[in-house]
Order: sequence, then structure tokens, then C-alpha cells
Amino acid sequence: MPLLKISTNKPFDASTQQAFLKDASQKVAETLQKSEKYVMTLFEPTVPMTFGGTDEPTAYLEIKSIGLTTQQVNLLTKEIADLAHAKLGINPERIYIEFADAPANRWGWNRTTF
Repeated sequence: MPLLKISTNKPFDASTQQAFLKDASQKVAETLQKSEKYVMTLFEPTVPMTFGGTDEPTAYLEIKSIGLTTQQVNLLTKEIADLAHAKLGINPERIYIEFADAPANRWGWNRTTF
């Protein structure tokens, strides 16, 4: 049920995108202590974006899950920003991460809700 979506104004080849998504999937599962079989990740490169009035490399991430705690949000903020910096070269000062805690009865999977 966790979902991580990244949008960035930088172009990336398919192998870089897939490597980031796989690492992010593992990091989200580990941090949220949920099975990776439920984690979905998606990557939107080359999106027209600005941050701080410039078009230097930037990223916006959304992380949605059921039952997010403040501790998990704080840890994921650091872990995912560090991963985006290491794998994609995006400065953490140019990354926004939005978290959403979804009610279990509002998240569908496999023809039912959680």
C-alpha cells in the first residue's frame, strides 16, 4: 500500500530510473516495516518545474501509506532525500516531499480495500 512518486525536471535514462525506483521501494518497505510486495514506485522525469525561481535540478515526491507515524515520516524524509541526492544528483535543498496518511478503507488493492 505504500506509494512513492517522484517528479523531477531532470532527464534520466530508463536504467537510472529503474535503479532509483528499486532502491526507493526497498527503503520505503524497510522504513515503514511493510512487505515490499505492497510498495509501488513511479518516476516522472523531465517535468517542467522550478524551485526557488530557478530551473536547476529539483524534485517533488509524494509518499502515501496507511498508518504513517511522525517518526516514520521524519526518517523517510532523510532517507529518500539522501537517496535522490546519491542516485540522481538532486540537492536535498531542492526537494519537497509530501506525505499522506491514507485510511485503510480508502486504499484498494486486489479487488478489496485494506
